[in-house]
Amino acid sequence: MPKYSVVVPVHNEELNINELINRLMAVMSHAGETFEIVIIDDGSEDNTWNTILAISEVNNKVKAIRLSRNFGQHHAITAGLKKCTGDWVVVMDGDLQDRPEVIPQLIYESKKGYDVVFVNRINRPESIRYKVLQRLFYFILKYLSGIKFNHSQANFSIISRKVVDYFNNFPEQARFYGSTIKWLGFKQSSVSADHGTRFSGRPAYTLKSRFRLASEVILTFSEKPLVLSIKIGFFMSITSLSIFIWVVTAKLIWGYQILGWASLIASIFLSSGIIIFVLGILGIYIGRIFKEVKNRPLYVVDEYLNLNDNNKE
Repeated sequence: MPKYSVVVPVHNEELNINELINRLMAVMSHAGETFEIVIIDDGSEDNTWNTILAISEVNNKVKAIRLSRNFGQHHAITAGLKKCTGDWVVVMDGDLQDRPEVIPQLIYESKKGYDVVFVNRINRPESIRYKVLQRLFYFILKYLSGIKFNHSQANFSIISRKVVDYFNNFPEQARFYGSTIKWLGFKQSSVSADHGTRFSGRPAYTLKSRFRLASEVILTFSEKPLVLSIKIGFFMSITSLSIFIWVVTAKLIWGYQILGWASLIASIFLSSGIIIFVLGILGIYIGRIFKEVKNRPLYVVDEYLNLNDNNKE
């Protein structure tokens, strides 16, 4: 078995694959340990898979999994972690914003007795507006999910075989690498490194996809939205009761009567909106339960390359 595995999910990265593997080979060869590079093609629609096939013909350290369609980055990572065999596993993105040259720092830090080491990305080439929105985004995510997120961290990390095995035992349909690893615990550390630039193409993650991912993380790891809906309902009940008492008191003591059709309709619409909002939260949780009980495969593998294809997930 190799000492190290490098797991890289890719989607429509045909222009980046050669550069990615060349840099990984240079870095890992210099480490002086046995290694494998496991590329997971997450339903690419371009020439990504054929490029990987061509590279594998001259480099048997390159192994790959081709999923039957696009299942999402975190499911692709799961597929890679299921099949990699290294004692230590590096997980990184395939667009070279996660720089392969940082891997020796991860390895060095892990040798201090840590089971998990993440990369803190610094000097990111982003606007002030984006950074402010990002911090606000992670603040809300942290509050609602109950998980301590570091906005400078993504998937780039190294984990021990023990952590990999526990991750692979997770039965949930919802898969989120970073938050699951943090939930598992164990001794964790981090290293800081400059954020790389995308070698070619455009980023796949949009603001919309980030918010979708955040909502999935919140609903998977926390019941806080349900608790928050209870608090809103309790607050509305106390407010309504207080207003009712004030209206009755004003009528009996001062003979004052509140008039106003508009205010009545507005309050009805507000209450109805909150009720529908709370019911929507409950519906989403019920929908997630329905998704879990169907127990469908996390992903479907179309083809393995230089990997044992027994027990296909």
